[in-house]
Amino acid sequence: MGRFLSTQPVVLNLPTVIPALPNRGAMVLARSVLASPGGGFIGLASVRQMGVETGMLSVLGTGPNSFVVRQELQKHGVDILTHEVVGDIGVAIQMVEDDGNTTVIVSGGIELEPSIEELAAVPLQAGDVLLAHGSALAVESVARDYAEWIASIDDDITVVLSPSPMVDQVDPQVWPALLSRADILTVNLREASILPRVLKQVDTSRGVDDYLREDCIHVRRMGAMGCEYRVGAAGERVMVPAFRSDIVDTSGVGDTHIAVMCGAIAQGQDIEDAILIANAAGAVMISHSFTFPVPTMSQIASVMTFDG
Repeated sequence: MGRFLSTQPVVLNLPTVIPALPNRGAMVLARSVLASPGGGFIGLASVRQMGVETGMLSVLGTGPNSFVVRQELQKHGVDILTHEVVGDIGVAIQMVEDDGNTTVIVSGGIELEPSIEELAAVPLQAGDVLLAHGSALAVESVARDYAEWIASIDDDITVVLSPSPMVDQVDPQVWPALLSRADILTVNLREASILPRVLKQVDTSRGVDDYLREDCIHVRRMGAMGCEYRVGAAGERVMVPAFRSDIVDTSGVGDTHIAVMCGAIAQGQDIEDAILIANAAGAVMISHSFTFPVPTMSQIASVMTFDG
């Protein structure tokens, strides 16, 4: 069994419940909830619940936000693979509307400028699954070094690339190197529509498939419709159905789906079964408010057994 290693930045979540997003200049009453670890933490905690060894490649600091997250990481059995630095991680303000949709505003901290030399020095093992996440690319100078590091990773490591909601806020020049190394590319519908337009800024004659490996698995997450995937540009599209669930809150569902899929692959599951397990985990996540608790294996098994 391989490990799940995540480069997705870890932040402190500040959930805020609102009836709906206000118009510009308007005011809306909100209800705040206690802060909790967020960002890459959600996926790490979810995969650890699967019994997979997990390692965090985000950065923690000396401040109070980092203290809270460090305690939770240790409680969940997640290995911290980076050194502490002076400063603190940022916060993510999650605006959760009554219909369950979530909008996030991130105020970044030290997690946005990790030492790429330190990340590259972390020993990787054959069979590891490494998540390369778009939210790690917010700082242009870091993004270029990060892309070079990912591109240099040995082929016995499975690299899963998630462009993230920040796909259109990243230097377009870093995407070719990342796409060319990806063994699996996972995008939601919004990211799937934006990424081709971003790549046109690099080369108007090339699309997403022109950068991917011939055997790259391209996963498209489509919410209530489930997921589809194909192997290679010419591969047949395969649908993997979603499970029934009432939508209470979409916070963290994408992060959970991506990480649980990675965790299942680290366990030796094939891509279709890995996506199916991730779909079940997503159904658990959207059925309750906020990002905690993360799905347990018994909950995932129950969803898969009883279809929701």
